[in-house]
Amino acid sequence: MSRTEPVAIVIGGSYGIGHEIAWALASRGYAVVVGYLRDQGKAEAAVEQIVAANGMALTVRADVTDELDVARLFDETKTAFGGVDVVVHTSARGSSIVNQEAARQLRRGGAIVFATSSKAIAPAVADQLRARDITVNGLAPGLEPPGAGHDIPDLIALLELSHPVRGPGA
Repeated sequence: MSRTEPVAIVIGGSYGIGHEIAWALASRGYAVVVGYLRDQGKAEAAVEQIVAANGMALTVRADVTDELDVARLFDETKTAFGGVDVVVHTSARGSSIVNQEAARQLRRGGAIVFATSSKAIAPAVADQLRARDITVNGLAPGLEPPGAGHDIPDLIALLELSHPVRGPGA
């Protein structure tokens, strides 16, 4: 399957800052996978909102602390959209497992973003990411709650620098 849109997995994309980020990426031409663990209804509502605005999105239930679930999350994303360019973490859990899978499956020049904190990357994983020109960024929480105004536009601007939408009219 050949796609021209960048593809993002947003872990925790069904609520809070994750939902805002998923919406912002979709409105800029990203195909979005809303990763969730517990609330299928909220995840489906987030996807319905994106699709209603002519975006592309789907839900994938995955426990990001389980290696097999994380591998399936990436595999289902690749099956639906042809690959993965960006992974956005909005959960404090499972980051090392997701990072390991991202190091194997993100397309060259991809990005990993921690939207609720800055996380250290294991040296071996960092070497894999560096070899494929994959960046890692974090938005550390400050005095304002995560997602308060400036964080999401800053995140989207950062991603657009290295992942401009490549579709028609972009």
